[in-house]
Amino acid sequence: MKYASMDEIIESDGLRLVIVKDMPSAWGVAVKAMLEHKGLDFLMGHQIAMSENPKLLAWSGTNSGPVVAWNDEAPINRWNDILCLMERLAPEKPLIPENVKEQIEVIGISNAICGELGFGWNRRLDMMRPPEGEEPSDFGKKYSYRDTEAALANGRVIALMVELSSRLKDQASKGSQFLVGTSVTAADFYWAAFSNFVVIQPAEDCPINPQARPMFENTPAEIVNAIDPILIKHRDEIMSSYYKLPLEL
Repeated sequence: MKYASMDEIIESDGLRLVIVKDMPSAWGVAVKAMLEHKGLDFLMGHQIAMSENPKLLAWSGTNSGPVVAWNDEAPINRWNDILCLMERLAPEKPLIPENVKEQIEVIGISNAICGELGFGWNRRLDMMRPPEGEEPSDFGKKYSYRDTEAALANGRVIALMVELSSRLKDQASKGSQFLVGTSVTAADFYWAAFSNFVVIQPAEDCPINPQARPMFENTPAEIVNAIDPILIKHRDEIMSSYYKLPLEL
């Protein structure tokens, strides 16, 4: 993929996506895959982790990825706003079901994975946990690291994995490989991307900055022991069927 400069991203019309460079930042990885699944054309640029990114910040109001912009509409960066924009632009390949019960399930699961105090949020809390007696890093301060929330993080991660594995087994008994219903939804895309927070894909599929890989491989034993194989089986099936591999980061 050809990457656009930040100036090109800001000045262009159409659909634009900014993701974190060389990192499997799951929020952006999932968005890119869903845009491609929907057949939407877009320019892609980079946010540089642990850098000031002044042009991105001045334009979008945030120094994080992903950021998505459509024509002259204001840039957006929250997972649910981005998902709703994608549904608006390409409704013929929906990732939120029309069935209201399934719609509630997809949005609920997606929020439990992507949202504040969700799966990704809690794994990130654990990753930025400072050594005992030390202050949080700049990365931790950026996301308002607090010991009280970090103490709950691993338990919350495990609880969601237990629920997702139970759901996948129930779905499999009905002949479906998906988290909700009988076709792929946003929830499947999100879990596939966010699973890298507990079992990162091999380098040939996920070419992360090699210096950062140990951070993703250092998953606490209590979480590793709670990973049901069906969770990674689902990840691998969704990745091979609906993602472009190797991931373009």
